[in-house]
Amino acid sequence: MKITHETSPATGAQQADHTESRQQQPTRLAEQTLAVFPLPLFVLPGGVQRLRIFEQRYLAMVSESLVAESTGRGFVIARYDKAFDFNVPDWGTKVQIIDFHHGEDGLLVIDVRASHLVSLDCFDVRGDGLLMARCHYRDHWPTLAASAKRGELGLALSALFAKHPQLAVLYLQPEFNRLDWVCARFLEILPLSLNEKEKFILPGSFPQAKSFLDTFILGQDKIN
Repeated sequence: MKITHETSPATGAQQADHTESRQQQPTRLAEQTLAVFPLPLFVLPGGVQRLRIFEQRYLAMVSESLVAESTGRGFVIARYDKAFDFNVPDWGTKVQIIDFHHGEDGLLVIDVRASHLVSLDCFDVRGDGLLMARCHYRDHWPTLAASAKRGELGLALSALFAKHPQLAVLYLQPEFNRLDWVCARFLEILPLSLNEKEKFILPGSFPQAKSFLDTFILGQDKIN
């Protein structure tokens, strides 16, 4: 079932027609207290992930997100790491549910799209075991204009999507001509440690990300 979200200048919510919209960069966002889903994932703004939900606390999280979908409430995906209190760092990625269905095994499957990064504090665990945290908007890379011609990294990502349809199905309108979008998707899917990927969450880290991917991707003959 597809879900649509209204675009709101006040919240920076993305347009939702299950297509990719450009990252909103509001100057101010009201802080929110949201559910936090610890997962071994790295998700940047504009990224889409397909998640299987079976624990009761996360089923409740999904239900509450869907009830509040018109407000763009969503929840936060944060990197699972036992080294931190509450098993997550002080940042995460706010996501919204854009589609859901039940798999052949009867489990709930949801597609979520990342809207923006957030800083996390004031952690608390609800009675049902769901982790909650206060969230503040966190800057990431500036949104670049799409180029008239697809660059080498865009061509490489397009080829990877063609080879792996399970990726392509998540993005009905991929932005292969937008370099920041291309770099973000590569960083999400490359087999790097989450700690290595975390270097690229800083607002000024895009040039370093581009340089790294030029070497890692274009310096190889094949992406497995």
